[in-house]
Amino acid sequence: MTTHTRAAAVVVLMLASAGCGGSGGTKAPEQAAASPEGQAGAAAAVTENRWLRGLWANDIRKTLEAVNMPCTGPAMESRQSVWSCESATPLVAYKARFYGNAPGKIEYITATITQSDRPKDDLPLRVFVALAGLHFEGADPQKARAWVRANIAAGGSTSFGPAQFKLLGDERRRQLDIKAVGSEW
Repeated sequence: MTTHTRAAAVVVLMLASAGCGGSGGTKAPEQAAASPEGQAGAAAAVTENRWLRGLWANDIRKTLEAVNMPCTGPAMESRQSVWSCESATPLVAYKARFYGNAPGKIEYITATITQSDRPKDDLPLRVFVALAGLHFEGADPQKARAWVRANIAAGGSTSFGPAQFKLLGDERRRQLDIKAVGSEW
């Protein structure tokens, strides 16, 4: 018997005993939660949504550098890696930071555009639309960009897949936050 055939036979036996009420059956939800396996599974579920899966620090860095915001980092801050990106003109300051446990475990992105003189929404909009277009598991970049465009002045919050989006501020200072739903940020 090949290894593949043996593995298939084991799966069939496990399924058969589960269907017949044998010892290989599944546990009731309350039993699963009380068991060590259930607790480990619950902890894994919490961990799964603490970051934006499939999004890497370099993806964010490249996106921000494409809108002329050079990045530095990571630096350690409260046991988290933090990347900072910024640029400025005499009338506009662009700042963004993103946080994660590792380059592939990004939990939170925040960008703030501060303007003096005659504020225009097209300045923060180009940065915010770029960030809304980031790709990660469950993302909907097209809808996220459209939402940012439609809500830049009014602000608000919404979710797209595993990410919560929040626009806030006034015409002189606009901020976009993108956070994994399970993040503590």
